[in-house]
Amino acid sequence: MSMPVRITDRALHAIEAKLEAGISLDLDDGLALFRTGDIHTLGRLAKAAKERKSGKSVYYVLNRYINSTNVCYANCTFCSFARGEKEADKVRMSADEVVAKALETGTNFNQIHIVGGHDPRQLTLDYWLPLMRRFKELLPHVQLSLFTAAEIDYMARRHRLSYDEICGRLREAGLDNVNGGGAEVFSERFRAEVCPNKVDAAHWLEIHETLHRHGVASNATMLYGTIETLAERVEHLIMLRESQRRSPGYNAFIPLAFHPDGNALSHHGWTSGLDDIRMFAVARLMLDNFDHIKAYWMIQGLKVCQLALEFGADDMDGTHGSTDEERIYHSAGTSSGQYVDDREFRRLIDEAGYVAVRRNSTYETFPPDWKPEDGILGREFAGVGA
Repeated sequence: MSMPVRITDRALHAIEAKLEAGISLDLDDGLALFRTGDIHTLGRLAKAAKERKSGKSVYYVLNRYINSTNVCYANCTFCSFARGEKEADKVRMSADEVVAKALETGTNFNQIHIVGGHDPRQLTLDYWLPLMRRFKELLPHVQLSLFTAAEIDYMARRHRLSYDEICGRLREAGLDNVNGGGAEVFSERFRAEVCPNKVDAAHWLEIHETLHRHGVASNATMLYGTIETLAERVEHLIMLRESQRRSPGYNAFIPLAFHPDGNALSHHGWTSGLDDIRMFAVARLMLDNFDHIKAYWMIQGLKVCQLALEFGADDMDGTHGSTDEERIYHSAGTSSGQYVDDREFRRLIDEAGYVAVRRNSTYETFPPDWKPEDGILGREFAGVGA
């Protein structure tokens, strides 16, 4: 005989009824979820929402991760990554170096993930369009997950192109997916203090919606753990949900925990494990039209990300190549490594009671031992948001 489920927070009763009826949660619901002391019920609700979306599947990707440049003039106060032109440890890779880096450990991967900075010498169409076409010729089985909306805004302004024009040109050159960075927190108050030189929230959303209309998928993020309020976190999630309704195409939401080492916001310290898993759960429950919530192991660490699978997450991101060097979070003090063998992903997912599924950027799936010579497999991508 099963024991009755006990909910110690009355607010969660009404929220559960909404979820079961398929009603989207509002601001007050989101605040109740962040503030509840009933973490067990929060996890149960988020896990149920995850399983309605993806059953027992938990996804991962074999990928290459490259920071092509760390030269950046955005001057965000949370950033430990950016370097100026005259700094000795600046990195700016040529196109040949980026290609060589991607191919260092062979071709058995399904995604190239590249993010850089607002680098006036590299962040141009003259650099990126030929490089993207080159990748598509060399690696036809690999999807290109490049840029953030902030980088695309920077390029559009430099080339005096509309968002529609630049998104069309990037798609024509082979762009498959845009990374979710640059969102930070959409609050005007937050952005004025933390990232005043970066694309604003309205234009971040406009770029993603334009990309979706051009057939380019994307992810979305939120940087949490600094000056944002809980209401601003919830409002951010609601704005993403509304954006997905206007222009479907977001694949996954990725909570990004603030890392304090070496930046102007270091006094805020590290997020707690409880805050991390609560963030995953609230995101899963608020974003009812997002198929996936990603626990990015490079940020929260493998142990927290494994636990996040019980709080609504259904993706642990990518292996990275064994020679990759992620710089953004490692500059800010992350203690995670640079590489995880895919067998370790499958072990952690299996131990948590789920089924590990290999994917690419748009969630086409592959057998774990798939190799490029096996030919193109997986679900045919039938359009963004499909």
